[in-house]
Amino acid sequence: MFILDKKNIFLISIFCILIGIFLRFYQLNFENYWFDELMDFWVADPNISFNATFFRRDELIVDQTPYLFQLFLKIYLKFFGYDPAIGRHVPLIFGVLSIPLVGILSYQVAKNNSFLLTILLVSTNIYLIKYSQETRTYTLVFLLSTINLIFYYKIISSDLIGFKRIYIFFLFVIFSVLSLSSHPFVFIIFFSQIAYSVYSFFVFRNKNFLFLISIPFILIIYLIINYNYLISQLAFNEYFLAHENWKFYYNYYFSRFFGSKIMGSIYLSTLIFLIIRFRKKILFTSNNYLPLIFILFFSYIFPLVYGVIKLPILTDRYIIFVLIPILILISALIFEIDNRKLKIFLLIIILIPTIINNYIEIKYRLNTKPEFTKLLNILEKHEIKNITLLAPNLFDEIIENYILSVKEFKNKNFKILNINNISSDIKMLWVICYEPVMNYNCNIPTDIQKSWTLYETKKLHLLSAQLYGIRN
Repeated sequence: MFILDKKNIFLISIFCILIGIFLRFYQLNFENYWFDELMDFWVADPNISFNATFFRRDELIVDQTPYLFQLFLKIYLKFFGYDPAIGRHVPLIFGVLSIPLVGILSYQVAKNNSFLLTILLVSTNIYLIKYSQETRTYTLVFLLSTINLIFYYKIISSDLIGFKRIYIFFLFVIFSVLSLSSHPFVFIIFFSQIAYSVYSFFVFRNKNFLFLISIPFILIIYLIINYNYLISQLAFNEYFLAHENWKFYYNYYFSRFFGSKIMGSIYLSTLIFLIIRFRKKILFTSNNYLPLIFILFFSYIFPLVYGVIKLPILTDRYIIFVLIPILILISALIFEIDNRKLKIFLLIIILIPTIINNYIEIKYRLNTKPEFTKLLNILEKHEIKNITLLAPNLFDEIIENYILSVKEFKNKNFKILNINNISSDIKMLWVICYEPVMNYNCNIPTDIQKSWTLYETKKLHLLSAQLYGIRN
């Protein structure tokens, strides 16, 4: 379409990456932590030992996150300070590193300048931007999945000789284990790679022996590291997710991945059109697109089948890595189109709505998480500085740990008390309720109601603070 020299390609790449960095850094701490982030922050406390960290993680039956992200978070907080704002740096770093690496992977797949479009789409993807601003494992999953696929394409290539074979084999095993350890759903990528190797052997007679040899090494090392975690996950007979409704089957989470129903429809219809247009090339010739198609297909099939057999487990963030094949396939296949007008049309229909959607998402961003710091700023202006938390066992410790760590609490004369052990010299106090953990019922216990009088209530998003006076 356009002929670019190496200098221009490099400059465009850097420009697109800088856009991605800016969009991830801007409004980084726009929101406070929600409960899943509070749990990771509590587990990753750098002031406790690693044994204590593992013990805390095992206490959290409601949390299904593997240890890996929490360990990265703990190490980072140890060096830079135990502060929730600093904790947000960790997913940000993973999110930023993913941008050029997906570009490298895209170039491996297509061997043309379509990787520039991939970098731009990754940089401006609102879903990846938001998860780069959330202290959870998902940007790590995306990053490690990308690196795993980079070495997968290397290990199945035919130009590996001598020491390079051993070197790539070693790195592929390491990053496969790491990616699998970041989230169990990454096994979908692993099984997709196996399925592709089998398919390519019978259809194209490709003998991917080096990859096949790596399989037992990956599984053995993974099981040694994650055996207890894996067993605990397989033992679950209940889960918080519901079965997908009929709307899922014409959307496939694309509205979440791309910011709205309109954006989801644009990307989904473009992807389907491109796959159908190049179906013969993708399915019946030896090419680099097919492994991505396998990942795309199995990312939905495996969880849906498991949901039918046992219990529903599919949600968008668990398959965040599916954005890798989606964005690379769209970019690469657009560049495969010979018709110049059609190619320009598809670029326009993808890029302009993406830019507009990003502007709307950023300009009119709404808070969706509990407003702890805003509440503390409000209470700081009040003469009563005594606080107690209304939360189930252990949850109150997790929430208290977060409140004690934010700068809005420190040096403000606040005092956190145990709701079940209020001394007689305390005459008034605020009861803070994080509504989701209380099932939106913020009534104080019945036995305490008899001796407390409600004077004032302050309501914020997902939080309430009630001022009580204690009767003599």
